[in-house]
Amino acid sequence: MNKTDVEKALARVVTLLNEFLPAKSYLLFPLLYSASVWAIRRIFDYRERILAWQVWLDPDFVKTKPDGFIFHFFETNEALARAYAEEIGRHDMKMLRAAFPGLYAVCGLLDPFLKALFKAELDSGDYRKIAGEFETRSARARDDIRPPQSAAGFWEALETFGREVASLGIHLLADDDVQNMIASVIKKKTRVKAKRG
Repeated sequence: MNKTDVEKALARVVTLLNEFLPAKSYLLFPLLYSASVWAIRRIFDYRERILAWQVWLDPDFVKTKPDGFIFHFFETNEALARAYAEEIGRHDMKMLRAAFPGLYAVCGLLDPFLKALFKAELDSGDYRKIAGEFETRSARARDDIRPPQSAAGFWEALETFGREVASLGIHLLADDDVQNMIASVIKKKTRVKAKRG
């Protein structure tokens, strides 16, 4: 399977998922990128893994992390250390603790769904926007996925796509290459749909 075949597979699954997620095209990229990453790792438990990120919204998970853990997280991540240099310098744990839940889920746990959901912010280095919008954007994504996930064919579409990606041996490509390919195909397909609609 070559790059063109992957793009065709992407186009097919975007068309299928558009039936389940009308007017929610922002969810296509996180879902497909997540499926790609797990396919690359030969893991096919899509339902559990795609929805697993929800557990990180549990407030107890964040409340139990000590200040030292949170400070170390910001201080040792080069990009976050730059973005939060003032807070780190002042040892402002109130601000760091407030930003921690979203940034840890996206930048620390490296969840593919959340990385894809916040791709624009990660690309631009806008970590403060991730921290500020994490709760509302991830809750909205969770709520928008709930209805279609129970429809027959939704998980089958993701699994079929994942198996096609896995058969490519796409592990030879960097995650960024895969991510950009998926984003490009989705943008093309959703533009075509918007022009028709």
